[in-house]
Amino acid sequence: MYKLLIFAINTLFLYSCAENSVENFVKINGKSIEITGKLHYFGRINQWYEAILTSHRQEMNRANILGDNTLKEPSLNYALEADFHPIDKHATTETKAMYSRLKELAKRGIMFGHQDDLAYGHDWFREAGRSDVKDVCGDYTAVVGWELGHIEIAATYNLDSINFDDMKQYILQAHRRGSFNTISWHCDNIITGNTAWDCRQNTVVKSILPGGDNHNKYKTWLDRLAAFLSDLKDDEGRPLPVMFRMYHEHTGDWFWWCSKQCTPEEYIALWRMTLEYLRDVKQIHNLIYVYSPSDVNDVKEYLERYPGDDFVDMLGFDCYAAADKMSWYEERMKNNLDIITRYANEVNKIACLSETGLEGIVDTAYFTDTLYPLIENYEISYLLLWRNAWQMKTHFYVPFAGHSSSDNFRRFIQFPRILMCKNIK
Repeated sequence: MYKLLIFAINTLFLYSCAENSVENFVKINGKSIEITGKLHYFGRINQWYEAILTSHRQEMNRANILGDNTLKEPSLNYALEADFHPIDKHATTETKAMYSRLKELAKRGIMFGHQDDLAYGHDWFREAGRSDVKDVCGDYTAVVGWELGHIEIAATYNLDSINFDDMKQYILQAHRRGSFNTISWHCDNIITGNTAWDCRQNTVVKSILPGGDNHNKYKTWLDRLAAFLSDLKDDEGRPLPVMFRMYHEHTGDWFWWCSKQCTPEEYIALWRMTLEYLRDVKQIHNLIYVYSPSDVNDVKEYLERYPGDDFVDMLGFDCYAAADKMSWYEERMKNNLDIITRYANEVNKIACLSETGLEGIVDTAYFTDTLYPLIENYEISYLLLWRNAWQMKTHFYVPFAGHSSSDNFRRFIQFPRILMCKNIK
């Protein structure tokens, strides 16, 4: 039925072009259709849509008689977005449901997220049920971020001292509450054995691509990564879906996969190879893939290393504030929010603010006076603030109990467009 509507609109588009009656009305981007202006024959769309709607209402009536009230009246927008799905054609049912849920919630508001929120806080480590955010406002975050750096070297703990077995439990706990999990991966420099921040070479990416000296070693790393991801299960033993944000901030110059360390072609090959190995070889089908460069100057730079619409589910970016560069931060945030939301709309994907924050919250009004005005008018799925490092007393991005920004943060989460865990259940 919905395919008939899309066929009708496409037919109408072609017919109207022939009659020279289109005024920037329909813009086709792949399979998405965006209404942007006037159409002389708009009445015909309404007629076709009403016919389809009448048929669907008859189905609803029959279903209600049988006691099934799950069928809902479709909107025109719903019909146009009927083909919305993850890039993995074999994604699990739960992963597809999560992807649709992310899309739905983005229309309601912006989910608030925090890195490592359940594992530690400003002055505590590994206390069951605790969260700095919950200590301050009484609720858990709607999104929780996690880091898999060192999973590739078969370590017991990640690079921020979280036990990987504990992390699996934290991910499950967040899932049980209704929150979403997002995962990044700062994997080591495979040539030197140092951290991801060892970026003195420009040959690391090339060395792990097919034919490179470290290609087979990298596949072993991916096997270890896949083992962790495949072990994420819900309470029914089904694969637990997560967002996976690999090789992020690549438009910077501080990781071995960044713009000064590899060519655009090498980066794209790295992304596609990694995704295809996880999806096709290791049969990992519980991932939503998030593309998140650091802040960029324009859409050309944003897309220069973009792997392609068939290899990305969500579009984000990372951008941090600094006390002496707040005007710069505001300008960069607005520019990049414009870029990702416009492109996400064009290609029917989901936008997010994958990392942001002000270290140490030196401006105690940051949340209500700076952050919220920047994001409130954009359709983004979530924003993620970075971690409150228990072993680094000035490295925190959300308030902890007693911090001077706590009242401001509590006002921030009361804004109607900010969604916490209780708001998405």
